[in-house]
Order: sequence, then structure tokens, then C-alpha cells
Amino acid sequence: MLTVLALLPLLAPAGTLEDATRAFQAGEFTKVLELARQGSSDETEAARLAYLAGEAQLVLGSPAEAERSFRAVLAKRPKAVPAQTGLGRALLAQQDPKLLAEAGQVLGAALAAEPKDVGVLTAHGLFLSVSGKSKEAAKELEQAWKLDPKNALTARGYVEVLLRADDVPGAAAVAERFLELRPEHPMGPFLLAWTLERDGEDAQAIERYQEALKLDPLFLDAHKNLAILCHTLSNTYQDKARTKLAFEHYERYFALGGQDQGLKALHADLLNFKDQILGS
Repeated sequence: MLTVLALLPLLAPAGTLEDATRAFQAGEFTKVLELARQGSSDETEAARLAYLAGEAQLVLGSPAEAERSFRAVLAKRPKAVPAQTGLGRALLAQQDPKLLAEAGQVLGAALAAEPKDVGVLTAHGLFLSVSGKSKEAAKELEQAWKLDPKNALTARGYVEVLLRADDVPGAAAVAERFLELRPEHPMGPFLLAWTLERDGEDAQAIERYQEALKLDPLFLDAHKNLAILCHTLSNTYQDKARTKLAFEHYERYFALGGQDQGLKALHADLLNFKDQILGS
């Protein structure tokens, strides 16, 4: 089941595009990229494949590649709001101050075109948050949240904005409300884990991340966060259970196609001491 969904544009599936759409919805993101690489002789279908590739690359942790995919869409359809939003998110995800101004411009144009689109509001709110405009960001995410309180991506963005502003109780309230509205969705326990982690409730955070993964074993960011949390809580690898859990979720993240470069560096460092740590 797909967890981190962006708002996809209306697709008219056909052939490779149909297969790529199904793969995306199933959370098979590496397959999406394989299909997108096949391309299409039809210009509209090719643009939609590039869009799906960009969304998959964002989930997999390859924002620079996602940027290229969204730019390919915009080269053909410069006013496509979903692609503008995707490009803005890809620029933000690279965490490069040099890209921040362009992210604001792209997302500002998308917001002007679709001022009540929750995906655009969420992305623009995250831009405001990263830019240090916490109050404006919270206001924008609150607006998006009111428009669609069951939207998982908006709930995640709202929690992120509140946590960046050090409003942990506010973030927890959003997470709890989303869990009430969609009790079977993995984003609820994931967001609660995120807030518990910030509150120093590490054991409970681990349990909530595991709960999210029971609901969706393909939830890449849950594997990622759980691996990092268990790694940092291992007391310099003295806690064998948490160290083993860290290894398990690092490996699962990469097996699913995760590409986060920072995580790769952490994992590589851990691998250097695997036999020593686990006594195997």
C-alpha cells in the first residue's frame, strides 16, 4: 500500500503508463523508474511518465533526479501545476540554500494558479517553514488541513512545520487527529512516532514506527526513521537488540530502493563494525 502519496494529475492510463501508475500505487517505486525509462512516443504519455518518475524519485530519496524529471515535464507543459509543485518539493528536499529562492518562485506560481489545492498549499507552507517563516507556514498548513483533514501528505507537512517551530504538542495533536480520522492508515502511527521521538519517548516511538510498518511494510521513511533512531539509541552499539533492529531496517530501506545519501553513509559506517557489534 502506498503511504507517501503526492496528488497525482489526472492520468489516462495506457500501456506503459498504466503499468507505471499501478506500480506507483502499489509502492513499487523502482519499477516505476524502470517503466519510465522505456519512455513513450506519445508526448502526453511521456510527460505523465516523467511526472510519475519524479514522484517516485522523491519517495526513494533522490531529489536531484526528481528535479530533472519534473523539469522535463515543465519543458513540455510549463504551466502544469502538479509538476510545478513536484519541482518545488524536489528543490526543497535537496536542502541547498542556493535552491531555496527558485523553490519559492515555482511554488508561488503554482499557488497563484491553484490557491485552494491542498498539495500546493502544503508544499508552499513547507517552503515558508524552511525559510524561517513559522507563523505563515503554520497558517498555510492549517488552511490545507481544514480543506482536507484526511490527506496524509498534508498531515505530514503540518506536523513537519509544527515540529520545525518546536510546537511538539501541536504536532502531536495533528497526528492524533489524523489517526482518529484514518485509523488504518500508516501515516497516523508514523506521525505519532515522529512527535514521540522529539519528546524523548524513544521506546514508544519505536513501537509506533513498527505499528506503521505493520500497516505498510513498504513505508520507506518509516524504515529510515526507525533505522536511524535505533542506531542512535544503541549506546555505541552496546544495546544489541536496538543495533540489530537498526541493521534490519537499514537493509530493508535499501532493498526497497531507498537512495538517501546521508543514510548510506551512516549504514556504511555501521557495516564496518557489524561482526564486532553483533558477534557474528
